[in-house]
Amino acid sequence: MKKYFYFVVLLSLNGLSQVNSNENQEILSFNKVDIIPIFENCKNEKRDNQRDCVVNYVNAHIEKNLIYPEEAKRVNLESKVFCTFIIDESGKVTVTEAKGKPTSFKRAFENEAIRVLNLLPKFIPAKHNNQVVKVQAQYEVEFKLENSKIIRIDEMVAYNPEYPVSVAVAESSEESLDETIPFAVIEQIPLFENCKKLNKEEQVNCFYEEMKKHVEKHLKYPKEAKKNKVENRVITMFEIDKSGKVTNIKVRSRQKNEYQALFEAEAKRIIEALPLFSPGLHRGKPFKVSYSIPINFTLDK
Repeated sequence: MKKYFYFVVLLSLNGLSQVNSNENQEILSFNKVDIIPIFENCKNEKRDNQRDCVVNYVNAHIEKNLIYPEEAKRVNLESKVFCTFIIDESGKVTVTEAKGKPTSFKRAFENEAIRVLNLLPKFIPAKHNNQVVKVQAQYEVEFKLENSKIIRIDEMVAYNPEYPVSVAVAESSEESLDETIPFAVIEQIPLFENCKKLNKEEQVNCFYEEMKKHVEKHLKYPKEAKKNKVENRVITMFEIDKSGKVTNIKVRSRQKNEYQALFEAEAKRIIEALPLFSPGLHRGKPFKVSYSIPINFTLDK
């Protein structure tokens, strides 16, 4: 089945407290102003329909402009990003906060949600007490794939809530060298030996290809599961440390059955068999890198 994505944008209905900006200008909740900010093509709608018009316009805008993070798509990973933004007196949108689910691709999802919302055209600004005002609004951007074997974020969080997430690496902090950086964020990815002489763009594709070859070469279907024609999909999550060694391996089966432990043990064995990598580099220094890959156990029909 062909994969594609769609998203859901939900206008927050929570009443936000009034806050002050640096210029001491009041910022009101989207839902508390007399006249909400709207797009030009919503002007002719009845007042009661303008909110829906705004939401529909934002949906159409993101459907056209949003780019699904490629690394997350490769491992069939979905997510949600909760965004807060300001619509100022000129109608300009500025995203002030984006909170994604804690996965190794958290930063990639957040950056894309921020980018696409900041591309929104100007609104006709909000009014309150007959004055043009700034408003604060909240939207949830959902990254969703059509695929029966996707990884749900809530599933991963429930399994391993402390799995490494994106980090901001301090320029001069020695402590930051102990942080784990997601594969999607690291400046120089860890490398298989065959990928070292390629340029950066080719190195990423080479990494995926070598990883695929490794899994295909080493996978041994659990005999009892094969005998009973049982299939499964195991999500593996691991780190490549500063020396290039694979560590901190986590595995979880999608299907819960009596053969679950066999599938998980085999998936872990495959990851443990990975070779020593050239370590990932960030700002010229080696860092631990987190990575996730699904391993499919499927039988020929």
